[in-house]
Amino acid sequence: MNNFHHVPVLVDAVLENALPENARVFADCTFGLGGHTRAVLERYPQLTTVVAIDRDHLILDHSSKIFDDQRIQRVQAKASELPQALQELGIAAVDGILLDLGVSSYQLEAPERGFSFSRPGPLDMRMDSSQSTTAQDIVNNYSRDELVKIFRDYGEEKFSGRIADAIIRARQAGLINRTDQLAEIIARAVPAASRRESHIHPATRVFQAIRIAVNKELDELEEFLAIALACLNPGGHLSIISFHSLEDRLVKNFMQSLARGCDCPPRFPVCVCGKKPQVEILTRKAVFAEESETQVNPRARSARLRSCRKCDLSMEQKP
Repeated sequence: MNNFHHVPVLVDAVLENALPENARVFADCTFGLGGHTRAVLERYPQLTTVVAIDRDHLILDHSSKIFDDQRIQRVQAKASELPQALQELGIAAVDGILLDLGVSSYQLEAPERGFSFSRPGPLDMRMDSSQSTTAQDIVNNYSRDELVKIFRDYGEEKFSGRIADAIIRARQAGLINRTDQLAEIIARAVPAASRRESHIHPATRVFQAIRIAVNKELDELEEFLAIALACLNPGGHLSIISFHSLEDRLVKNFMQSLARGCDCPPRFPVCVCGKKPQVEILTRKAVFAEESETQVNPRARSARLRSCRKCDLSMEQKP
C-alpha cells in the first residue's frame, strides 16, 4: 500500500465552505490519508493545528508515513469522540469541522478488509479492526428478520426478503466467509430482469447495508451530530460529506432544525419560546460533484456536501 493514492471528493466545495477566513484550528474527523486536510492546509496556511481523527488505526498509521506535517495531531477515535480528543489536546474548540462519511479507497482496495466484492477477501468490513463484530458474524448468525431489516433500512434494497432467504439457505450448507461468495449468493437471489435493468451490481446495496450495520454508522453519525456544535467556536463551520440518502437526510434535518430557531406551533401569532437560530446554512442545497470531477473520480458521483456556520448568540444577546 505504500504507493497507494487516494483522491478526496468535493475538494473545491470543502475549501469554499470548511473554514472561516480567520480560522486557526481545524478538525478532520474522518482523516483517512489526509487528502482533504492537505488541500485545506494549502488554502489556509495560517492554520496552527489540525486535529486528525480516524477510527481506523491502520489507515491513520499509514497516513503518517505519506503526509507528515507538524501541525497535524493524529488521534485514533470515532468522530463522536471529538470532545474527548480536544480535551486531551488542550483545545477548547475548533474553527472548522469536516466529516467525510465515505469509505476510503485505501480500505476498499485492500482485499483483506473485506469492504468490496470486486476484490475477493474475508467478510470483515470493520473500520476499527479491534471491534469484535464482523460482516461474517452478521451474515452467518443474524435471523432472517434481522437481515431483512438491515438490507431494507440501510441499503434500501427492494429484494431484501429474497436475499435474506438465499443467505439462510446457503449458510445451512456451510460458513459464508468470503466477499465474492456472498456477492454470488445475492446476485442469484435477485430476479434476472432486475439484474439486466440495473446499472449497479446486485450486491452493491446489500454490502453497503452490512457495512453500515457492522460499524453502526448511522448511530455514530447521530452521536456525532449531537456533539458537533459544542466543539465549534462561534462563527466556526461544520461540513459533512455523505454518500447516500440515509446519511444525507440526517444531516439535512439536523442543520435545518438548528437554523430554524423558533419551534412554536404554527398557530401561535408570535414566538414565545425565544429560541434563536444556532446555525446559518451555507449550502442552500447539497453540493454535488461537477461532471469534470466524476469523470476523474467515479466515487464522487454519489457524494454530496452540506455546510453550516455556528451563530454567535452572545453577540445577539448584547443590548
